[in-house]
Amino acid sequence: MRTSVILGAAALALSAMLAQPADAAGVRMYVRHDVADYAAWRKVYDAFDATRRKMGVTAQAVYQSVDNPNDVTGAHDFKSLAEAKSFAASAELKAAMTNAGVTGAPQIWFGLADGPAGGDVGGNVRMFVHHEVADYATWRKSYDAFDARRRKMGVIGAAIFRSADNPNDVRVSHDFKTVAEARTLAASRELKDAMATAGVKGAPQIWFTRKAAAN
Repeated sequence: MRTSVILGAAALALSAMLAQPADAAGVRMYVRHDVADYAAWRKVYDAFDATRRKMGVTAQAVYQSVDNPNDVTGAHDFKSLAEAKSFAASAELKAAMTNAGVTGAPQIWFGLADGPAGGDVGGNVRMFVHHEVADYATWRKSYDAFDARRRKMGVIGAAIFRSADNPNDVRVSHDFKTVAEARTLAASRELKDAMATAGVKGAPQIWFTRKAAAN
């Protein structure tokens, strides 16, 4: 009987691990860049999938700016920071970006997940917020206290990642059903006041995206 209980608990634990969303991953590499033509870029990106997997990518997602479909944000999950940095520095990735028509220097950022903040629910619209804070613990307390207000303004899921190089450098994603809801929250006095109270330094970088479908 005891053995059955232990095995049952182990099975449930394994099931829970396998069911975790992408935002539960330990390390996430964000890449944001402009491309000459999204359709051409996506063809090369999809063809590169096998190489990405061999180099440690466990999950990925692509988002297009709602204001410019050639402004692309990619999220790639890894089991370790070393794998993520090795992938980012690889000749294979650089060649793929060149072939895909990436214009200018890409913005690459390595984040460590800081527990769920609602989960990656796959909303139609994702608002990315990137900013530096004076003290992460203080900021997180204020962020969590603002959760009910965010929900009332349309947020249906969220995830927090801290920079692997600077724990006060934070990137948050918020999912919505509509772009209008996302823009309303971003422009609201409530959010501005909450950011000031939380110790956000300087002007945050905010952009609005939709999850992109493969060709």
